Amino acid sequence: MTTMTMDRPDGTWSITTRTIVYAAIGAALYAVFNIISLAFVLPGTQEVNVRPHYGLLTFFGFAFGPVVGFLTGLIGNIVGDHFTGWGAFTSWHWSLANGVAGLIAGLIGVWASARTSSTGQRALWAAVAGVVGTVIGFLVIFLGLIVTPEMSFNAILTTEYFPVILANSIAAAIVTPILVFAWEPLREQLGR
Repeated sequence: MTTMTMDRPDGTWSITTRTIVYAAIGAALYAVFNIISLAFVLPGTQEVNVRPHYGLLTFFGFAFGPVVGFLTGLIGNIVGDHFTGWGAFTSWHWSLANGVAGLIAGLIGVWASARTSSTGQRALWAAVAGVVGTVIGFLVIFLGLIVTPEMSFNAILTTEYFPVILANSIAAAIVTPILVFAWEPLREQLGR
């Protein structure tokens, strides 16, 4: 197994081949579902989509770590945007927001794994991680839209930020724990 060690103030951590494989699987799944779900636009918004598969992103971060979560969101959204006609880097800040959401869910997952032992507790923390990751991650969009003078502050809140937070938080709070319940027995069987 290939390992790349990176120094941090609190010690070291590594990016393994397994991390890259999980990130590639997560990004591929997220991209495919982004392509499929483009048709479900929330009424009254500017192209904000209902994305039940968003829980995949927060699950991959929670279950496999912050690096996997970040890459799943960032790359999965870039690829999904490319194949839906938006252009790979046209909405780069949306891709970055997805990546940050996965990163935050992963950081909470690392924290929770040291403090929880039961699958039920992990599933509960997964729901919390998904919602917190969403709220913090999509601040990137909010801050990016404030800098551009195309929309008023109120319009940004009501047609972009709040609808995205609401739709994605609901998806994360429901789908992420379900995936944790499905993954935990498999993880134990695989010895991961």
